[in-house]
Amino acid sequence: MLRSLLALPVFFLATLVGSLLALPCGLVDSSGDLVLTLARVWSRVLLGSAGVRLRVSMRAPLDPKRPYVVMPNHLSMVDIWAIFVAVPVPLRFIAKDQLGRIPLFGWAMRAGRFIFIDRQNAASARRSIDAAAERIRKGCSVVIFPEGTRSRDGKLGAFKKGGFHLAINSGAEVVPVAIKGSRAIMPRGAALMRAGVVEIEIGAPIATAGLGADDRQRLLEEVRARVADMLGEAARPLPEGAGRGERA
Repeated sequence: MLRSLLALPVFFLATLVGSLLALPCGLVDSSGDLVLTLARVWSRVLLGSAGVRLRVSMRAPLDPKRPYVVMPNHLSMVDIWAIFVAVPVPLRFIAKDQLGRIPLFGWAMRAGRFIFIDRQNAASARRSIDAAAERIRKGCSVVIFPEGTRSRDGKLGAFKKGGFHLAINSGAEVVPVAIKGSRAIMPRGAALMRAGVVEIEIGAPIATAGLGADDRQRLLEEVRARVADMLGEAARPLPEGAGRGERA
């Protein structure tokens, strides 16, 4: 508990310093890559201060010169920092538009050329996804949590279709990722991290070349089955109508 309490001021200080450093980095580097380097350092500091260790395994290598759409399950805020550290390619998260409006932190995300989607406006969300697909075609790898939000019970939830539209539209391979243990470290609604181990398994990329809109549901089910397999969960049937919404 003491270490968790000590990690809290480290979180605020590291976030403030990182955000302030990101602003000039965004001015001198329009690609946003310098900000991504800061994000990795920031993530390591936050995890290390709380005593969180990562165990990472990969089922196939990733080519740092190719763009990917990375799709992890989502259990905790810790997942964001763990993904930054664990996945060996530069990544932009697809985030809620509201995050980009937060003073300093949101500005830092924009300096890193993160991608924002207004989930309350379906038409705007689709335009953002189309713009993100163009970014991916130009070589930008992105992370999207296909469940849309953190799991409430620790089980893998239904996937939304927005990310699969993005993957097919961009032609990028999808990388399924399984995260275990982060919920115990920082449960939904918790303000403090506990020490512990987060296991991350990075699956083999799944090709999307040649797929069209009619293939989205099949791709969704394949990626979800891969993540479930890496989590060790039985393949549960999707709820009726699951995955049929258009929002990311």
